[in-house]
Amino acid sequence: MKKQLLSIPETADLLSCSTRTVRRLIEERTIEACKLRSSTRVVYASLRAYIVTIVSDYQEQYGGAEYKSSN
Repeated sequence: MKKQLLSIPETADLLSCSTRTVRRLIEERTIEACKLRSSTRVVYASLRAYIVTIVSDYQEQYGGAEYKSSN
C-alpha cells in the first residue's frame, strides 16, 4: 500500500525539484496538502494527478507515447 501523505522532502524527491518548489505548488494550490501537528504533508492522490496533468500537457505539446500508470 502506498503512503497517502508525503512529506515535503519526499515530494521534492519524487518531482526532482527543491522543497521550495513544492511549497510554492502548495501555496498556489496546484497540489493539495494538509497540516499534521507542525508538519505539512502532501496528499499523494493530488500529487499523482499533478504529474499526470504535466505528462499529458507535454505529450500534447511535443507528441509521444501515452502515459501508462503502474497502478
